[in-house]
This record gives sequence, C-alpha cells and structure tokens, in this order.
Amino acid sequence: MAVVPIDGKVRVTWCNAIANIAAPTTTELNAGTALEGFITPDGLNIGASTGTVDTSNLGSTFTTGRAGRRSFDISLKFHHDSPTDTPFNLLPYRTSGVLIVRRGIDKTTAWTAVQRSEVYPVETQEPSEEPPAPDGSWDFTVGLVLTADPNTRAVVA
Repeated sequence: MAVVPIDGKVRVTWCNAIANIAAPTTTELNAGTALEGFITPDGLNIGASTGTVDTSNLGSTFTTGRAGRRSFDISLKFHHDSPTDTPFNLLPYRTSGVLIVRRGIDKTTAWTAVQRSEVYPVETQEPSEEPPAPDGSWDFTVGLVLTADPNTRAVVA
C-alpha cells in the first residue's frame, strides 16, 4: 500500500462566496485568500460526526440503527503575521464565507478542473488568543460554524 505523506500537500482557501459548492470554479478559488501559509502545522481541524437514528423495536433484543444527521466541528489555528496580520483581520467575529480545503496535492499546484475539494459554507466565531508559551509563537484560533450544507466531495470546475 502506498502511503501519501501530507506535508506540503494541503491547500486552504477562504472565499467570500461560491456559486455552486459542488463545483467551485478556478476563478472563484483564485480570487480567494490562501490561508495554508498562516495555519499552524496542526491547526486545520475538521472533525466529522454522525448521529444515529434508532430503528430498533419492542419485539427485538438488539438495538439497531441508521446513520443520521452529520455535523462538523471546524477550527483553524493561525500564526499572527506582522505587520499585516492577514488571517486575524480577514476573519473577525461573524464573518460569512466559504472554507475550501484540498488535500493530497502539492500546495503550490494551481487550482485546476477535476481536483477534489471540501467546501464548507461557514460563519466565524470569536477568535481566541492562544496562551503564551516558552519557545512559542503568537497564535490564535477561530471556530467556524456551518451555515449551509457543505460538500465534502466537491470537484473543481
């Protein structure tokens, strides 16, 4: 089995809007703001969870179920950059936009048609400053809340 190292192979872009989240265009993606250069190495956190619908019945001795609602817990941990502080100024409280994530392709590779990506329509929560630490950097975390159904298997148009 060939393992794909992920270092240097994640691209994260913030767009103000995407017309079709199943097929974002290269024009829309190129107009967005590249964020991967500001995110800490462990700072892209997108956790998926799925609820369970109970389908069991009184006459059975087993609990059965079906997959239910899905949800995402999304946060981004950034380095403050000086002097522009790009992500901090881009993502204040209640900023609406679309987070796009591409994995497994070198970050320097241009957005092109047929690339798989994840598209999350979101709103920002209040940024939270990380506590200072020895040998640390000045960082902050922004939580993101879904505002519409995402598309985790979108294909660039």
